[in-house]
Order: sequence, then structure tokens, then C-alpha cells
Amino acid sequence: MKPIFRIGVLVAAPFAWASSASALDLPKVAGKPLKLEITETTVVSQRFDAREENIPKDHGWGAWLNKLNAQLTWGKWTVGTRLDSGLYWLRPEDREKCADCKFKPEDQNNLELDGSTRFRNNIYVAKMWASYKAPGIEATVGDAYAQFGRGLTLSFRKVDELGIDTTIRGAKVSIQKDPFAVQLVAGFANPTRVDEATGTALFASKPLPGSDRGAVPVYGSDRVVGVELTSGRGLPVVLSTRAVRYSRCAPYSYDGKGRIDDGILSEPFGSCNATDTSSWLSGLPRETSPTRGTNDMDLFGQSFEIPSLWGHGSLYVEGAVSRRHEDANPRDANVDGNALYASLITSVGKLTNTFEMKSYRNFYPVSGAVDKLASTFNIVQYNAPPTTEPLIQDSMFGFFNACVTGGRWRSDVRLAENFLVYGALGYYHSKSEIVGGECDRFGKSVGDPTKDTHTFVVDTLSGFEWRFNKDRSQFLASIGTRDDRRGNGNPYYNERALNYSLALFLTGPFSLEFSGRHRIRFWENENQRGEPERSVPWAQGYHITAFKIAPKWVISQGIDYTTQRGFPTFYLNGGLLYRFTSESNIKVLVGQQQGGLRCANGVCRVFPAFEGARAELTLRF
Repeated sequence: MKPIFRIGVLVAAPFAWASSASALDLPKVAGKPLKLEITETTVVSQRFDAREENIPKDHGWGAWLNKLNAQLTWGKWTVGTRLDSGLYWLRPEDREKCADCKFKPEDQNNLELDGSTRFRNNIYVAKMWASYKAPGIEATVGDAYAQFGRGLTLSFRKVDELGIDTTIRGAKVSIQKDPFAVQLVAGFANPTRVDEATGTALFASKPLPGSDRGAVPVYGSDRVVGVELTSGRGLPVVLSTRAVRYSRCAPYSYDGKGRIDDGILSEPFGSCNATDTSSWLSGLPRETSPTRGTNDMDLFGQSFEIPSLWGHGSLYVEGAVSRRHEDANPRDANVDGNALYASLITSVGKLTNTFEMKSYRNFYPVSGAVDKLASTFNIVQYNAPPTTEPLIQDSMFGFFNACVTGGRWRSDVRLAENFLVYGALGYYHSKSEIVGGECDRFGKSVGDPTKDTHTFVVDTLSGFEWRFNKDRSQFLASIGTRDDRRGNGNPYYNERALNYSLALFLTGPFSLEFSGRHRIRFWENENQRGEPERSVPWAQGYHITAFKIAPKWVISQGIDYTTQRGFPTFYLNGGLLYRFTSESNIKVLVGQQQGGLRCANGVCRVFPAFEGARAELTLRF
């Protein structure tokens, strides 16, 4: 079967199956109805060949990714599973190599190495669970999301914007009996194994042709045990105490030649043998995270909350301490860290104030044990210290939050029922944003004293929200600045930004929307031009125009642009969304989208540029 025909069959199959599955009438069991929910998500994409400024190996390939999610509910019980699969074609390592081709013969070895963890045809059980839920108790065996407090000590979650979907595969129990509550978790970290944007997979790598190295693991066996105790639920003051332990084992056992044993009878949950674990952790890249190669990491936290300040606000304070241990470096003295986060909200009349502060000292996120062959998954982490900054902030570089003190104040004033204005000011002092910067548990710098690694940030934002035309139209707009300077006063990074979203009701089902973000950016050592070369500012942004025909159709056109050296200037795309029902739809995108660093709530990753066509079908029944 030719690849194109095969793809067509795979895309068409869910349509055919939907009619029969949605018509399924499950009988009652013991007098209780059975409820079956199925979600089918299929993505087919084909990248165009790279433009001159783009990296060839990130373009030209195609993929079909499918996620089938099924959930069966009977009374207080629920069981479910998600089956993921993928099929790739036109892999760079399989493409023609010649002197005038995109890929040269001398590229083959590097392409095979890169392809050992990318473009892997697969089918696997991504998630599975069984849960029981009744008033005051909820218990899950299998995969579960969990977060303690604001995320300082534990946060297993899904972040669609970054392709993150990490659960605990084990057990989770929550018991509530006011004024007390307890939450227990134990199991293995289970991130999604395939990254759509790059084709990278967390499966053991393919053996390289002509090499006796064999398969190489790229993700470890990370374990977690945690407890959260809460008292005061429903009372004026709520106290919570948390304790979490993370530990790492090798994903496989190793034979006498250092090769992994991935046979059927090998360790199904990894090997905690000291030699196997040491062999695995010793090869992990420490430069991407000081916690990546640690054997164990303990975190303890305490929070204090006043849910209502006389009906005019709330107060939340959370602190945590951490200690990491690495067998390979037992004499490391700088293993302790601590963090303090606070949020105060006040509301009087038309004025609402929100103040958030943070003080983190040698407090690094607990990173997943990911090998450099799958560096795309460096974003896998098991806690998420609050940033106090806007959710999409993408200018906290390096380990900005590891050693930082600062806060952000925002005031909202509702001048009228349909008109709100706001302003925000943030100030931060980081000792770890620049490479080489570190601090100890007291906040004292311990990095290279000859380097100026301190940065001081002033971040401002002001804007308005206006609803008009009987609340059928709205206009949101804001302007922001960020000034990030070294301790000597020299600029490290700065930007000026304009953000807007205008939704205009036209008539009947028709409406028009405009949205965009436009920035002037400067970053030390980036966009160097002139003689001699020096860093100069560049423009970067996007604009999207969408025409909507409620409730079925959305037709959009977008343009991304950048004047940064080394990248294409313009990226043009068009999109179409059609809703079969409120929960089932198909989305099509054709064209180009700019890559680069994208962030969501302090977690950041670099996306490659997309140039091609992509169709996503979602069916729920």
C-alpha cells in the first residue's frame, strides 16, 4: 500500500467508526447505567522542504499521529485508557543524498544518529486508569494528574501549548472530611512519549547501522512518593503540609558490555541496582539542569492561607525546602535550597489589587531523567514553582527562577460595567539567569566571581478590556516593556510589546476577529550585525485575522515575521475550523509558522518552525 493511500484510510476510518460507536446503547448493570465516552484525535501533517535559513533535518517529513481515549463509567467507578500511535514517512535519513540535494552523502551518519530517537513508528498505551469517586474520597490506580499547593513541591499536569502531558502512574488517594483533607500519591513519572513538533520519542533509541552499541535508553525510571495534609478547610485559616521524595533508577538493566537488557524477562519497571543506576545517570547532561542526574531529591513544604479577608480579598503563603543527593558527587556542599511564594489579593469597590512575590534560593525544578539524544523532552519536570509573571512570559532565560527575589503588583479598575483598565509592575533580581550564575541556600552567589551574573529586571504592563455592542463585541489591548540589565548597568535583554484582540460582531452568525502580538527585542549576543558585529534590536510578531460563522465555521489567515538574523523574514498561513458538533471538529492549517522559544507558566521549550500542511480531526461521542 502506498503511504498516501494508507494515510487516507487512517483518517477516514474514525468517520466510519463514529456512527456505529455513537449508536452503541450500553445495557444497565445491577440497575446502574453504563456510560461510555470515546475521544478520537487524529493528526496528519506533511512538512515542506526547508527554506534556505531553516535546518533541513527539521523539514520535509510527514507524520500521522493518533490518540484514542476511551472511558467507561458505572456508578462511582471509572476505568479508562488512551492508546497512542504514530506513523512517519520521508524521514531525513531515508531521503536521497547527492551533492545538489538538500541532504549530502556526508550527512548520512549524523542523520542516522538524529533519527535514532526521531520519527519512530509506534503504538503504545499512553495512559490507563481505574478510579473510585464518592463524597469525601477519590482513589485512582494507574495514571493521574496531581498538584500540591501552587506547585512548589509537586506538579504533574498537562500543558497543551508545550506538548506536555505528564501523569503519575501508580496510585492517588484523596480523602476529605472537613476541616481535614489528605492527598497521597505514589508511582512512576509518565510523560507523553512522542513530541509532535519534532518527531522525537522517549523510546529506547534505534541501533545504529554498522555499530554494536545497540539500543540506548533516553528516559529513566523516575519514582515519586508524596503526601499533603490539610487542616482548616471551611475555616478562616487553612494550613497544609507537604512532603515529597523523588528517586531515580535505571530504565533497564545492563549486561557486562554496558548494553541494555530489553528482553521480555528484563526488569519491567527499571533496575535500581546501584551499578545500573550509576551507568544510566552518569551519561545525563547536567548543563541543562542540576537536578537531572541526582539519585534522590526531597522536598518539604508548608502553606498558610486566609481564603477571605473580611470578604475583600485573600492571602496565600507557601514555603518549601529541597535537598538533592547524587551518589557520583557525595561531597557537593551546595545541595540545599528553599523557596517562598506569596499572593495577596484585595478588592474594594471598583479596584482590585493583586500582589505576588517570590524568593527562591538554589531552588531548581525537579527535571526528568532525559538523555541528550531526546533533548526536546528537557521540559519534563515534576514541580512548577510559580513565576508571578504573565503565563506567556518567554524572557526568563537560563535558570532565571533558581536564584531570584522579586514580585509583581497589578491593579484593575472597573471604570464601567463594560470597561476595565489595568496596570502592572514587576521587579526581579536574579543571580542565575546568566550562564555560570548560582547561589546557595542563603541566596549568596557561589558562581564564578569574575563573571557578572546578576541581572535586574523591571517589567511593566498596562491595558484595557472593553465590551460593547451589547456584549457581542470586545476589544482587549495592552502594551508592555521589559528591561533586563546586568549588575554593571549594561543591557542584557529588553523588549517593547503591543498585544491586542478585537472581536467584532457583524450580523446574524457572522463575526470578525483580529489578534496579534508585536515586539521590538534586544538580547545580548543575538542578532549581531555591522562591522565590527554588535547586537542590535529586531522586530518580531504575528497577526491573525479570523472570520467566524457561528457555530460551525472559522476561517483564518495569519502572518508571522521577524527581522532577526538567520531566520526567514515572513511566515504566511491559512486555517480552517469546522465543528461537526460542539465537541467534534476538524482543523486544517496550510502554510508557515515561526518557531522559537515558547513558554507557559514558567516552563519553556524551543519549537522548530513549521512549514507545511496539518489536519487535526477530533471526534467525541
